[in-house]
Amino acid sequence: MSGTVGDNTARASGVIASAGGGTILSVKSMKFTTTASETGTVPTQLSNFDMSFAPTTSDGKLYFQAYLSVGGSSDNGTAFYFYDVTNTTIIGAYADAAGSRLRTSFTMLIDGSTYTNTVAFGCWHEPGTTSSRDYTIFGNANQATTLYINRNGTYTDNTKIDYANKASTFTIFEYAASAVTLT
Repeated sequence: MSGTVGDNTARASGVIASAGGGTILSVKSMKFTTTASETGTVPTQLSNFDMSFAPTTSDGKLYFQAYLSVGGSSDNGTAFYFYDVTNTTIIGAYADAAGSRLRTSFTMLIDGSTYTNTVAFGCWHEPGTTSSRDYTIFGNANQATTLYINRNGTYTDNTKIDYANKASTFTIFEYAASAVTLT
């Protein structure tokens, strides 16, 4: 066979799958390019990252990936996790319960109000269904610090790179069950 095999005819005929492809079954991604903020002492729903996703197979494995540009009103820690809104449950690895400590998945230190940091995190999920579910990201900054998305805490209008607006993304990849082993 010659020519491209990336067209819909090749996909439907199984040419790509028989050549060893077909590991990633579907992908849905969103970008958030404006700014937002959250204030509180515990992770809360970052509704700008709400996304519905329906797997194509009931035994597929989902990989959640986020790249968030975050800033704060001062030096402080941040915490994040993925959340299944439909089933009201945290997705992926998160800390064991220990006293009154919060349980989170990913953290990052905000380095002052002048800078933004990119927090990148991901996790695996086995939904066991082809039904559409609503997913999101929960996050916040420590104590009374304001968490800013896609901007720094100072937000001065000038041409310095430190003050540039940023963008964030949230992507869900569906992998074939045979391609991923989770333990």
